[in-house]
Amino acid sequence: MKNALRFLGALLTSAWLAQGVAANRPLADLLGDAALWQQLDWTQATGSAPWQDRAWVNFLGKQTGSITHDRIQALRLDGIDWQATLDEHQGVTPSAQLTVYTPAEDNQLDHCGNLYSWAQHHFGQPGMTVDGSYRIAGSGGSSAHGYTDRHYQWDLGNTRIIEDCQGQSTGDGTIVYAASSLRFAPQSAGNTVHPLILAKCSRSLRLNDASDIPLKMSDIVFVVDENNGSIRRPDLVPIRVHNVQVNPRQVSFNLTLDQSTNEYQVDLPSGQLTATMSIAAIRAGQVTGQCSLRPLPPPDRDLPAAK
Repeated sequence: MKNALRFLGALLTSAWLAQGVAANRPLADLLGDAALWQQLDWTQATGSAPWQDRAWVNFLGKQTGSITHDRIQALRLDGIDWQATLDEHQGVTPSAQLTVYTPAEDNQLDHCGNLYSWAQHHFGQPGMTVDGSYRIAGSGGSSAHGYTDRHYQWDLGNTRIIEDCQGQSTGDGTIVYAASSLRFAPQSAGNTVHPLILAKCSRSLRLNDASDIPLKMSDIVFVVDENNGSIRRPDLVPIRVHNVQVNPRQVSFNLTLDQSTNEYQVDLPSGQLTATMSIAAIRAGQVTGQCSLRPLPPPDRDLPAAK
């Protein structure tokens, strides 16, 4: 009996010491603890060491969107200043998530590479990498502007970690703005990095007042970006389309040229394309076709470098 009590006392003391050690670890160390995220029970996340860190303060800023900031603190990862928030994602169970992001005053410093290197060091290679960055030629012979759009995803147990990088730079490399974030959330929250999908579609037009013979049209090629809910050209420059809806089963968008509007729909599982063509808001015909769909691999360029 004495041995049993002694063992129980030692076990409780060990657990208390372990909890104390975890509580005394700075948030930066806790964030990089892959085992912690691997084992985290997200239904009990608010009682875990990252949430119980004493440096958190109540968030008093303006709230926007469906994510409600609860608490905030400043921290440093590998010598770079960041901000972190504890958020509640409305309508999701469990709702807790933790986000590290670029402070507003540093939005002209590109730390995407620093954040990626830190995450790769602690969590290994990401399971999903999507690079939708592109360049647009300047007007009047001016140099092209570059736009950064990168996403990385790591899955550890029930935890999903996503890095998002957005930015714009001028032709000489001057940063107009840059923003990076690293979000820790349960996989059940549904946040996912989706591959870009390259679609090459045949088209035939059947006019309202014509016979049953369809008119062959030229193929169209575009890229479906579910991450940003956009349609892009093959060089990844976004296309000016309207009423874009992108989900795992269907893509729909309206493409307007002068007075002609095509309302496209693509069934992603089958690749079947349909569209209604209207001229001056009057229906003129029906377009049908078939799309070949394949994931677009990341461009053959270096991963972001730490700066």
